[in-house]
Amino acid sequence: MSDQFGPKRPLGVTIVALLAILSGAFDIIGGIVLLAGQGDAELAEAFGGTGMLVTVAAVSIVIGVAILIIALGLLRGNAVARVAATAVQVFSLVMSVWVAIAQPSSLGTEIPSALLAIAVLVLLWSGEASRYFRGLAPDEPVS
Repeated sequence: MSDQFGPKRPLGVTIVALLAILSGAFDIIGGIVLLAGQGDAELAEAFGGTGMLVTVAAVSIVIGVAILIIALGLLRGNAVARVAATAVQVFSLVMSVWVAIAQPSSLGTEIPSALLAIAVLVLLWSGEASRYFRGLAPDEPVS
């Protein structure tokens, strides 16, 4: 990539953004599936009623859209998107630890979730990523 287009995006940032795109898409699809199933009495009952099911579906869609916006920001080197992605991952990590303590039978899913959050944080805050989000060339030091 030439200098006229800005610094080259590190592979780690691209991986994080692609994971975010997948996550956002799954959230949106999940929300749509829930909305489509609101007529199912058993499904609605599992959520405490149709109103709660619709609320959960709407929140899922909104979160999915927000994650897609964050992912696009990461791909463009937007520092605000980096901070937003960091906040989401820290929240995910805290929740994984809390759920693992509260429900030890969930360790099989919470440990991988926590490790993924840590990996994303490392990729987002590596020296290479820091240079990218500050618009620095790969050989410029981060001050």
